[in-house]
Amino acid sequence: MTRIAARHVTRAWGLLVLLTLVGLAVNHSGLTGITANGLILIAAFAKGRWMLMDFLKLRGVPPSWQALFLCWLALVTVVPLIVSALPLLHG
Repeated sequence: MTRIAARHVTRAWGLLVLLTLVGLAVNHSGLTGITANGLILIAAFAKGRWMLMDFLKLRGVPPSWQALFLCWLALVTVVPLIVSALPLLHG
């Protein structure tokens, strides 16, 4: 592994750790409801994207494959947000 590649992977790992800490901080901050869920799911989406692109090496695959995996990730993170917002829509 070249020095630049190692630096890139280390930076991605550091951002993943930072996003994990953000999720933990939101969880322990006392925030509840849609705001907390939204913040945690945004962090989860960002972490998932970095995992797909950097650690699973999807940067070098055709754009259609990247779109497929990112759409799946968006679906997996948006559905829980919608489900948590349903009680607010019912009144």
